[in-house]
Amino acid sequence: MATPDSLYNQSLAYLEGKGVPKDEYRSFVLCAEAAAAGHSDATLAMGWHYLNGAGVPADLNLAEEWYKKSSRKGEAKAMFSLGQMAYTRRDFAEAKIWFERGLEKGHARSGCWLSKVLWRLAETPRDRQDAIRLLQRAAAMKVNDASRLIRTYEKCRRSVA
Repeated sequence: MATPDSLYNQSLAYLEGKGVPKDEYRSFVLCAEAAAAGHSDATLAMGWHYLNGAGVPADLNLAEEWYKKSSRKGEAKAMFSLGQMAYTRRDFAEAKIWFERGLEKGHARSGCWLSKVLWRLAETPRDRQDAIRLLQRAAAMKVNDASRLIRTYEKCRRSVA
């Protein structure tokens, strides 16, 4: 009988076509088995499969359901993904909550995206300064795009001042 780890690893092999023919459906099935057995990375990956329609029709509701299961296990990447989904829906209040949770777990990209939310919701110059501080922290952690966003935000701030 296969272990949850071996099921998940086989799922990745089929997803990437490493050592086996690439087969997203087979990857999904194996991932679902691993997730049903409690494998935490597989639970996170199920959200990704549904979000991206990899091996299964895309379904945002099921993606969100799986990401929430993963976030309840403390997975910062799931919190980040839930934040991105909320941001895409323009539900910035919910996105803020998920990005804050991800950042609390040490997920640097959550800080970068949280700064975007804070910038959009900013009511005072201090709010915008907080957004820039978050970006500076993300840039120090080598998050892609953080330095570019800092320059963009600084230009916006100067043009308004």
